[in-house]
Amino acid sequence: MARVLIIDDDDFIRSSLARCFADLGHETLLAANLQEGLAQAEAGADVIYLDLGLPDGDGKAAIDQLAATATRPEIIVITGLGDNYGAREALACGAWDYLRKPASPHQVKASLAGALHYRASRHQDAALPQAFNACGILGESASMSRVKHLLARAAQSEANVLITGETGVGKELAAKAVHANSPRAGGPFVVVDCSTMSRQLVESQLYGHMRGSFTGAHADHAGLVAAAHGGVLFLDEVGELPLTLQKSLLRVLQERRYRPVGGTRELVSDFRLVAATNRDLDAMTAAGAFRGDLLFRLRTMDVTLPALRERGDDLLLLARHFAAKSCSRYRLPQKLLSPHLLQALGGYDWPGNVRELGNVMEAAVIEAGQDPALYPKHLPPHVRLSAIGEAEAAAPVLSPPVTPAALPAPLSTYDAFKAAQDRQYFQQLLEITGPDVVRASQISGLSVPSIYRRLQQIGLPTPGKVRR
Repeated sequence: MARVLIIDDDDFIRSSLARCFADLGHETLLAANLQEGLAQAEAGADVIYLDLGLPDGDGKAAIDQLAATATRPEIIVITGLGDNYGAREALACGAWDYLRKPASPHQVKASLAGALHYRASRHQDAALPQAFNACGILGESASMSRVKHLLARAAQSEANVLITGETGVGKELAAKAVHANSPRAGGPFVVVDCSTMSRQLVESQLYGHMRGSFTGAHADHAGLVAAAHGGVLFLDEVGELPLTLQKSLLRVLQERRYRPVGGTRELVSDFRLVAATNRDLDAMTAAGAFRGDLLFRLRTMDVTLPALRERGDDLLLLARHFAAKSCSRYRLPQKLLSPHLLQALGGYDWPGNVRELGNVMEAAVIEAGQDPALYPKHLPPHVRLSAIGEAEAAAPVLSPPVTPAALPAPLSTYDAFKAAQDRQYFQQLLEITGPDVVRASQISGLSVPSIYRRLQQIGLPTPGKVRR
């Protein structure tokens, strides 16, 4: 018998799934919102059926936290949100399955049977290797724990690895961790920045050239592929590779053989490939800007790094780390981080992620000088302005008292008034954002599922798709 936790705000879905699992002899736990679900998960569950559109948060963002609870349950996403909302992110976070409502009893039972079979057969020791070298990757959040496990697993293989994530999340550090924990740790780690390579000389830079092969080639030159022999070739910003080079690179990856520009014979390089990008390579492939066969070759293993805003308390840990590092660098006394500063940091969206946080904390330390503590006044203006905007949005608006003579007649009910105001707000919001629900979420402070749900409640058409 297994313990199955159902987290869904729909009473009918919860009761239907509970009856289905009870008929199979399993114990069921029920939660109507995310907070109840997290509390139930801490008590222990084998499998969790998780809705994404919950009243108190986006279930997708909680997958890592739920999966990291004591019994390390398998997560099966079951959602009624259209356009496969969150499917890619949910599966990247390690969800066992993704079901669209209304799912048939056969689908539900099959997903549970598969998850339980895997759970019974898998190795239960989920601890990182004691000798794992994180290469400076900091963070104890559930999402970063998952990333470290993926990197440790990737390091022990020879498979190609594609590391994805927004600008500044630490993709090069992740690539170094794969190298440092692999059997190739003693070999070279060669970085190729595809975004800065000269399009005219890109093949020469990668594969080398022979003397006289083009104007300025005064001597034989070994390229970066040759330099990576015995180690790792790291293609950073691989999405910037020109199409003309992608075909030749595909053959090099398949055979580990290459020909220098102007050369007559092929050479061999025994390298392991790790690539990284902040681009959506699937979308580029669909648009014809990236070769699909190359993408499949790069993505033998796929590691997605979370954005800083998705890492919870890691923000404070990293802020303290960067402050201490900057104090040491500039020979300044170590500084306390005031509660107001921490609040300001938490109110900023961090589009530049960890890299931006490091720069902001360095600027704050320099601004503070000999001051013993850091306060919001030491932060760059754009970070402070964001925090002020968050505070103003959260503050109640004070209006002068309304006298009876000023009240409209007849006065509508509160529910009718609120519905009219909601409709007006969301009409204006959609006029600004159009079908971009992610931008609407950022402006309104509501989760994407909440926006969909409220649009349905007030009778406004929902946008057709969510921007990835």
